[in-house]
Amino acid sequence: MTNFSEKIVNSMWMTAVARLSMALALPTLSLIFWLYAGWQAEKLSKFEDKIETSQKSAQTASDLSIRLSERLTTVETKQSEAATVNERFQTATLNRLDRVQDSIVGLSNTVAALTATLQSIVEEKRRQPP
Repeated sequence: MTNFSEKIVNSMWMTAVARLSMALALPTLSLIFWLYAGWQAEKLSKFEDKIETSQKSAQTASDLSIRLSERLTTVETKQSEAATVNERFQTATLNRLDRVQDSIVGLSNTVAALTATLQSIVEEKRRQPP
C-alpha cells in the first residue's frame, strides 16, 4: 500500500494539479475580493446618493422654516401695529361721540330754553288786551 501512496504522491498529474491550484489561489482570491469591493462600492454609492438627497431635503426644510419664521415675525408685528392703530381709532371715536353727545345735550337744553321763552312770550301776549 505504501507503494500505491507513493505513486499517487509522485504522480505527475497530481503534482501539476497541486501546483496549478497553488498558482491560481492568489489570483482567485484577488478576483473574489475585487468583485466584492465593486459590489460594496455600488452599495456605498447608492447610500451616498440617499444621504445627499436627505441633506438637500433638510436644507430646503431649514430654509423654508427660516422664511416662515420671518413671515410670522412680520405678521405679529403688523398685528401689533394694527391693534395699536385700532385702539387709537376707538379712543378718538369715543371722544368724538362724547363731544357729539355733549353737543346734543347742549342743543336740547337750548331748545328747552327757547321753548320756555316762546311759551312765556305767548302767555304775555295772551294777557295783554287786544
